[in-house]
Amino acid sequence: MAATVPPGATTLLALVPLRISTATAALAYVLAVVAAATAGGLVGGLAASLLSFLTLNFFFTEPFHTFEVSKPEDLVALGVFLLVSAIVGTLLSTAMSERARAERREREARLQQRLGERLLTGEATVTVLSNFARSVVELFGLEGCEVKTEFGEALAGLKSLPPRSGAIETFPMVARGREVGRVLAIPGASHPRLGPRETHVIQGLANQLALALDGMRSASEAQAARLDAEKDRLRAALFSSVTHDLRTPLASIKASVTGLLDLGARFSPADHWELLDTIRQEEERLNRLIGNLLYLGRIRAGAVTPEKSRTNPEDLIEAIVARLAPSWNGHAVKLDIPDDLPLVPIDVVQIDQALTNLLENAAKFSPPGTSITIAIRRIDADLEVRITDQGPGIAAEDRERVFEPFVRGEGSPGAGAGLGLSITRAIIEAHGGRILIEGPPRGGNTVVLTLPIEG
Repeated sequence: MAATVPPGATTLLALVPLRISTATAALAYVLAVVAAATAGGLVGGLAASLLSFLTLNFFFTEPFHTFEVSKPEDLVALGVFLLVSAIVGTLLSTAMSERARAERREREARLQQRLGERLLTGEATVTVLSNFARSVVELFGLEGCEVKTEFGEALAGLKSLPPRSGAIETFPMVARGREVGRVLAIPGASHPRLGPRETHVIQGLANQLALALDGMRSASEAQAARLDAEKDRLRAALFSSVTHDLRTPLASIKASVTGLLDLGARFSPADHWELLDTIRQEEERLNRLIGNLLYLGRIRAGAVTPEKSRTNPEDLIEAIVARLAPSWNGHAVKLDIPDDLPLVPIDVVQIDQALTNLLENAAKFSPPGTSITIAIRRIDADLEVRITDQGPGIAAEDRERVFEPFVRGEGSPGAGAGLGLSITRAIIEAHGGRILIEGPPRGGNTVVLTLPIEG
């Protein structure tokens, strides 16, 4: 149709009552050849050129309605027309073919780029494979495409492979000498076989997909190995910490109880009271350790949800300081709290635990007789609490690491499982706040935490 319809439509000019010159008809037939080459490619253009040559001679060259030529110049003109129309048809069809190839290469490059981007952005692997199969079907006009890998199968086009299994073309996906899957291409009825270029492109895409999947598998294995190593580290740290921190208070309790049960021992009332007080303190220490371990488990399970109520921060701080008074060991506690602080939405129990952990750390790490300062300020939409001690301080490179579970700062006393700061950070962040450690100019540590006043 591409070869016959345009010349046939041009031949209708012969029915026009007006006299159409040979030159005008020749130009019209050149346009017909252009249309035929555009629609039918090289074969259509050349066939239209030959057909136009014949109809131009028959209808528009004297003597009319014959294939005879009366003038030599008309014969030359017809020959030139045939040559020009054939060249025009050939050049145009070649340009169209090159354009089609360029567009296909562009689509192939876009497919490769999209494939890499989707794999790198963390999109679900099965979704990426399904999109890949769909793109291959659209790009090459296939009836269907199926991708089989260790990550799952992805179909596009047909929902199942057709019974004519001989028409299925298989492209192995090989990475580092190992097959990680296969791409099955199912040509359609109008395109029963894939050409060499199509085969080459699909195989290249399959190889690229194989490399990406192999990289994902390696990354997954590495991540699993890192998680296993982290679990082993936490287990070892937990075992070491709990073993030490359980045995130490238990040994003190056992020694005190053994002394009290010794009927032959003679204790003064002060000694008797000291042994009982030791048992009480060590029991509280054990209770705190077990509570921290249970709370850490809740944090890792995502169960730390604050039940907020508007609270006066000054009242909370003063209550905590009063409760911890027996454990200050001669430390002077200074409060720097203005009178106009707003009420803050907090979970009182959780914030009490967080501040208790921070104040106990300050007392534990500070030399006896030094002061601990608690300052509270409103900073824009946040309430800022600064707890400053005069201890040995924490190196700048360790100020973030000490918030990890079972990590203690350099020079830490033997007591403590290294859970307090980890739990405190989890509580503060659950409230929408932040916590960090600063090093004051005169030494020591300043723990700074902020809590939103609204929300």
